Amino acid sequence: MHSNPELSVILTTYRRPEHLQRSLHSLSLQAGVAGKFEVIVADDGSEDSTPCVVHDFAHKVDFPVKWITHAHRGFRVALCRNDGARASVAPYLLFTDGDCLFPADHLRKHLLARRRGIVRAGDCLRLGEEATQQLDAAAIASGEYHGWAAPGDRRRLVQKRFKERCYQLIRHRFKPKLIGWNIGIFRRDFEAVNGFDESFVGWGCEDDDLAIRLRKTGLRIVSALPYTHGYHMWHPTAPSYPAKWGDGCNAVRLQHNNRPIRCVTGLIHEPDAGEYWSCDRVGERAYGNQPQEKCSV
Repeated sequence: MHSNPELSVILTTYRRPEHLQRSLHSLSLQAGVAGKFEVIVADDGSEDSTPCVVHDFAHKVDFPVKWITHAHRGFRVALCRNDGARASVAPYLLFTDGDCLFPADHLRKHLLARRRGIVRAGDCLRLGEEATQQLDAAAIASGEYHGWAAPGDRRRLVQKRFKERCYQLIRHRFKPKLIGWNIGIFRRDFEAVNGFDESFVGWGCEDDDLAIRLRKTGLRIVSALPYTHGYHMWHPTAPSYPAKWGDGCNAVRLQHNNRPIRCVTGLIHEPDAGEYWSCDRVGERAYGNQPQEKCSV
């Protein structure tokens, strides 16, 4: 088992075991990164087959897989991402979600995109409900699903790539925008701002808050779209997802201008630190709340 990965992939998830299984399968197909990455699944308190999906997957692959969870008390993706970072060991972090699929060169391209003083802001093409239902291991392995995104969404991503190039040229104060499902960042830069602010509970704005604080340190946020993008699987929206962004439970908090660069309730603040277990194929080490029986999904 590789002990010194260059990249930690942190997948957040909550009660979507089928999506997570597909997402993990796409990570098992990554090319050109053997021995260079680990995967941490950061769960928001699922009480279904999610732990079994991770457990079984971890014993089928030759890279480290870790599982971390906590009690579910509302939508706490910021806590999930910090939990994942705390359980990780690599110097470069890729934050994404367990409802995303990754082309076979996705991790290699993110490693190629690493630059000092740069945070990479990525995006995904969105797969519709019908396309998501058709996904199986064969479609993921062949990359057939790459052609299943709607033409309108493909145009959106092309236009966004062009716009983000313009934002970078003029050094826009707020764009490109960080989106939680595809963020590449050096660990030292993430730790400098104390990670995500865990006081953001409910959908949205925790990634916007992180972007504001990162920019205050002098870091540049630069698009990852010239290198790679993921694919987002359809699912019903979270109950706290607002009809209008400004109506969201976190939007008002985000507009406060006096936020410190290092958030108070971040990486070093652990009021509800999650237990986790990790499965290593070699030696089969296990920690924390590993299921006691063989999981089958």
